[in-house]
Amino acid sequence: MANFSTDTDLQVYQPDILGFGISSFTSPNDYHALARADIERDLRIKWYPVYVKQTYRDISLLNTTEMNGTLLTDSQFKRLSVYKVIGSYACPQLTKYNSNDNLDRFQVMMKHYQQMYSDELDSILKDGVEYDADDSNTIKDAEKAPYHRLQLIRWLLLKITHYKLLRILNSK
Repeated sequence: MANFSTDTDLQVYQPDILGFGISSFTSPNDYHALARADIERDLRIKWYPVYVKQTYRDISLLNTTEMNGTLLTDSQFKRLSVYKVIGSYACPQLTKYNSNDNLDRFQVMMKHYQQMYSDELDSILKDGVEYDADDSNTIKDAEKAPYHRLQLIRWLLLKITHYKLLRILNSK
């Protein structure tokens, strides 16, 4: 299983990232592989349970299916992986962790990229995770469903309708 990002991808977002004394984030430790594992864990927690509930009608399958990371579209998670590697693995190794509230460059970068990771993950979930559930090597519209619960949308529409009815009745 390939990583979502490479050292070259890191340089697109932070051109000088390999110039601070760490020449590679693939050896001796493969931080790109760790980032992929972290991203897949976040998807298993935040996205996959909702996806399974919306996809499978057989209730006996709801808690028995596991997400298969090989069915994700790697290119969709490249930017997310770059943010994870820089924010969670690169900058923590480079910072001096000043104790007197004077953040150094790497602490500022770390916070920035961690926030970017959070924002990008939310954007991916809202746009829809590309998950090739039938393993056909093509993503159909049904395999890129945005993260939301239809029940909540129906509830909101019901509340809006109810509110409008009350306004009409009260105006008479």
